[in-house]
Amino acid sequence: MKNYSYISIFFSLSAVVFSACGTGNEQSIEIPEEKDSNEIIISQAQFDNAAMAWDSLTTHTFSDFTLTNGMVNIPAEGRFDISSYFGGNIVQFDLLIGQKIQKGQVLFIIENPEFVQMQQDYLDAVSQLSYLKSDYERQKTLNAENIASEKNFAKAESDYKSTLAKTESLRKKLQLVNISTTQLDASKITSRAAIYAPISGYIESIKVNQGTYLNPSDIALTIINKDHLHIELNVFEQDAIALEMGQPVSFYLPDNKSREFKGKIFLIGQSINEKRMLNIHVHLDDEKEGDLLVPGMFIEAKIGVKTSKNSALPATAVINSDEVNYVLALTKKENDLYYLKKTKVDIGLQDDQMVEILEAENLGKNTLFLSKGGFQLIK
Repeated sequence: MKNYSYISIFFSLSAVVFSACGTGNEQSIEIPEEKDSNEIIISQAQFDNAAMAWDSLTTHTFSDFTLTNGMVNIPAEGRFDISSYFGGNIVQFDLLIGQKIQKGQVLFIIENPEFVQMQQDYLDAVSQLSYLKSDYERQKTLNAENIASEKNFAKAESDYKSTLAKTESLRKKLQLVNISTTQLDASKITSRAAIYAPISGYIESIKVNQGTYLNPSDIALTIINKDHLHIELNVFEQDAIALEMGQPVSFYLPDNKSREFKGKIFLIGQSINEKRMLNIHVHLDDEKEGDLLVPGMFIEAKIGVKTSKNSALPATAVINSDEVNYVLALTKKENDLYYLKKTKVDIGLQDDQMVEILEAENLGKNTLFLSKGGFQLIK
């Protein structure tokens, strides 16, 4: 007759258990003198109290990863250096690094006497333009009727078009310093001009302060927009051949590996740099997660370069004992007893949750395996 390793747990305040420790809530193990070491029996009470669970073989997609590192960055259109088309003295400036900025917000105000002259010249040109236009149209009519000379018509046309070009030129210059010409008159001439934010974002750096004279070539500050953060990774040239557009990427900060971010490759560099590495760019799957990242952060990443679908079990279902991997397969259930068979298995690919079971067809498609609580059953 077949013998079994019989493990039972009795929970009762009034039960008497034969053990070296006396009575109480204890676990007793009864092992016959002769037994099959690959067979284990557990009770329903043991199963419930140890929070055990069953799982069966499933088809799982495994990815082969390339490990690399890189940094958080923003695309060129997400970084904007702020300067002025015309120089001026900064008379109002109250920004701080890291401050949130909205598109169209006044960043600072500069003052330059040249702005006064530009507005005066514009108003003079506008006032002349009305007379010159009337004279041009009159001379054009007279010339068509052979009443006025061609010379007078040519001069009227030249004066009108020259002043029109001057007016438009001055209007464009005033627009560059954000001085509106729509309702400009002598009473509204100003020596000051406001510099507005061209994009929404955050102040990354400031290079001036109130009272600084800002030259046209000077950068006053830099704004960054984090709406489209991307990850720049460096891959060794020997790994570059396995890269493809759209491959999944998971990455994390070295000091917080438990918080993982997901993305996909959207751009692969076409040349190897001096360090014999290839640069690739990754977009976040959820761009809202970019709020948790800051440009310049160093990150570590895994690139899924190859995938395969294989038979697998949860990692908790595979128990390693003395360098050998086992699973506990349910062979039958009788009353409140589960009969388990300790079965040696060979494993293949692994990830954080699943383990590939090689030659899984030998285990049976519908077999249940103990996926939680098996470690204390195998010595």
